[in-house]
Amino acid sequence: MTDLQSKDYRISPWTAEFQDPAVEREYCRTVERDNARFLRVALFIWAALLLAFAPLDWFTLGDSEAFYWVSAARFVNAIAMIWLAGMLLRRPHWVSWGWPVTIAAILGYLLFFAYIRLIPDSGPLGLAVLMLLLFSLYVFIPNRVPLNNIIAGTGILGVLLTSISAGLDLLSLIYLAVLLVWPAGVGYFTALRIGIGNRRAYLLLLKSQRTNKELEQEIRRRQQLEKELKWQAQTDPLTGLFNRRQYELLFNQEMASARRNKTPLTLGLIDLDHFKAINDRYGHDLGDHVLCQVADILQQPLRESDILGRFGGEEFIIILPRTGVDQARVVAERMRIALSETIISHQGQTLVVSATFALAELAPEDKDINSVIRRADEALYEGKGSGRNCVVCVRAA
Repeated sequence: MTDLQSKDYRISPWTAEFQDPAVEREYCRTVERDNARFLRVALFIWAALLLAFAPLDWFTLGDSEAFYWVSAARFVNAIAMIWLAGMLLRRPHWVSWGWPVTIAAILGYLLFFAYIRLIPDSGPLGLAVLMLLLFSLYVFIPNRVPLNNIIAGTGILGVLLTSISAGLDLLSLIYLAVLLVWPAGVGYFTALRIGIGNRRAYLLLLKSQRTNKELEQEIRRRQQLEKELKWQAQTDPLTGLFNRRQYELLFNQEMASARRNKTPLTLGLIDLDHFKAINDRYGHDLGDHVLCQVADILQQPLRESDILGRFGGEEFIIILPRTGVDQARVVAERMRIALSETIISHQGQTLVVSATFALAELAPEDKDINSVIRRADEALYEGKGSGRNCVVCVRAA
């Protein structure tokens, strides 16, 4: 949680909001769509209740001016609720802003003020409803606590002023104020508890997301490390070609496949001509550069299924699955010509290299790679003796 604390995720005990405005905005963006959906439902229920109780006004007031004033207040309130619910579909950020629902709620007090003025006998019922609304305001309306305080304060002050204008005595006024402040206070502290709890849950969510992200990064790092270790275990560190352990493993797999499917398999040895002279004359840095360049050139004519490895020193090995020795000769000739036609440059030095190729086809008596290499090595010796820069083939008996 150290990084979370460094961003000042402290929560105000009086507003149930993060003290850092940027953090509070981020939290509001996280929950605003859910809050907007909940608020739309609350607004529609509010509007429906306002309209549902209109017939009771008729029974109480009859066809009078007071009835029309109360009905107008109900209608204006209901229209405001429905309009706000519709706007929240397009502007869900209004629920985080808070002022639209605050204004709509304050507008709703017009109805209660009208009841107090126009229906004096409705005092106890109106008071009970208002006490319930003051509590519900904090618990069921997703709005900022400070703005809910403004709504509650406006309602309490409006009722008290209306009662004063109606001639309520001081003692009754104090009694009324206590009755109104009590549900507002309970609602306020309930809203604080809910708001602080929600934000603490948000902090736990951030912590879990951070932990998950760190775990994912660690998993990716380990996977990359395993991939690199596997690659290092399979390849020659200089050229990046398969090392002996890996190309022998792949040969055994291809040999089993060739015998199972009765397809040819050809192995080839490639030895760079006069490579020792290159090292002696130009140094091992250039020699290493030549080996890397040769490795790139040898890979170009190969298929994805073909295998190229470093046999050791200046020697390379190729394994060509489903390829007879005549087809392998064509591939080897391409390699040989490509090598002899490529000018290799390094630190101002240029040279052309050649190589001798020896190809041996898998024979029925071959038990492992060593017997095939032995025949290819004999052919390679023959090619060296006949002038180098050539391709020599050994067919299966």
